Amino acid sequence: MSTIITHKGRVKQIDNTRIQVQIMQASACSACEAKSLCHSAESKEKMIEVHTADAADFEVGQEVMLVGTLSQGLKAVVYAYVMPLILMLVVLFLSLLRGMDEALSALLSIGVLIPYYLVIYLLRHHLTRKFSFTLKHIN
Repeated sequence: MSTIITHKGRVKQIDNTRIQVQIMQASACSACEAKSLCHSAESKEKMIEVHTADAADFEVGQEVMLVGTLSQGLKAVVYAYVMPLILMLVVLFLSLLRGMDEALSALLSIGVLIPYYLVIYLLRHHLTRKFSFTLKHIN
């Protein structure tokens, strides 16, 4: 299993040490040869922000390779999906054990996501440094 994740992209904007790279996020079938005949193929454009001291080495419109690590991807999945699920289940079971009504317990377990994602939002600058991509030139 590879520990490096790569994705082709195109430089859209350069601002000092910040580069905005546009990538095409494709579904599994979007690379299929029959996608023009099939209406289930979907792909989306995504903008990725990369902070690098080598921003002057890149040009707008240039094709680049975004490079990340598998561990970063797994950490992102844990923060975005696993931790909120565990938090919801813990709050649900604790509130049910305390004798709360089931509907109120369900609302409380869903409501606990509001402060969780607020904290994630407030820590976004710290997380941006933790989940950073690097850019490589495509030869």
